[in-house]
Amino acid sequence: MAPKAAATALNPIELRLSGGMMALNRLIMTFQNKRMPVAGLTVGRDGGGMRATILLDCPPETARRYAALLAGLEDVERIEVPEGTLEVALLKTSSDDWRESAARAVVEAHEEGGTVVASGDPESVEAWLDSLGDEVEDIVRLGPVARPGDGG
Repeated sequence: MAPKAAATALNPIELRLSGGMMALNRLIMTFQNKRMPVAGLTVGRDGGGMRATILLDCPPETARRYAALLAGLEDVERIEVPEGTLEVALLKTSSDDWRESAARAVVEAHEEGGTVVASGDPESVEAWLDSLGDEVEDIVRLGPVARPGDGG
């Protein structure tokens, strides 16, 4: 009988990059060369420059080792291994049933100007969006770009 594999979870790493697209290219090549178990990558730009949130499908200790490796890259200005990750989604729906299903799925959601703004842990948001099915007319998923308690 084969040994049972260790349970893994999605572990986020958030970093700030300088150097634009060349920095992003070096980051992605590092993922590939080190065979990092990247389950998701969200890249954005704000007033402070380029920011990337990486979801690694590995145990927390392994994610911390990968974070230490990434911290050594010349383009990495700052790196964090946050405790939790939120996913943000904006959607238009043809029904008002999203309120009850969001509460059941433990997804925070409200309507602003005809657009439903929802956030929660990535697995809950994914399950909630799947449960809405054909009721969703349009959707923009921002991905894991925010973290609880992050002030900056």
